Amino acid sequence: MMKKKSLAWLNCSEEQLKSKIQEWMKLQPSNLKNTIVFLEGEMGAGKSTFARILLSELVSDFSSHGSPTFPLVQEYRASLGFPIYHIDLYRLKNEGELEDSGILHQIEEQGALALVEWPNQFKSTFSYWKDPSRQRAKQVFEISIENGIDENLRHYKIASI
Repeated sequence: MMKKKSLAWLNCSEEQLKSKIQEWMKLQPSNLKNTIVFLEGEMGAGKSTFARILLSELVSDFSSHGSPTFPLVQEYRASLGFPIYHIDLYRLKNEGELEDSGILHQIEEQGALALVEWPNQFKSTFSYWKDPSRQRAKQVFEISIENGIDENLRHYKIASI
């Protein structure tokens, strides 16, 4: 089994997060094209904040629509031309709803970046993408977000799977 490559940003403010994301993006040879980013954390941890800041770096005319909780998916076009899907699975209740939604096609779309909030609700569906021993056609990251030492700080743990 391959060892995960990971990094952590501890007690990071929202202002610091932008520069951390910029540094992290410089390490990505494809500028996150053909990538899945699983965003995990409790309600209010900052999954949508992370996605919003990342999107502002990738999309030249980005304007935030907030979390895609109600529409489930918000679609963007990166400045480099590839599609980006910001997906929030919170409202989906079961695997059948996930299948019926068509969202899996967007997550698996070659060349696209998928930012997926609440993937842990569908562990069996995403087990393939989270298994580091599998050969996958996409780069996969898991980003865990937790509260820091006060309400304005977060711990970000990024693992390349």
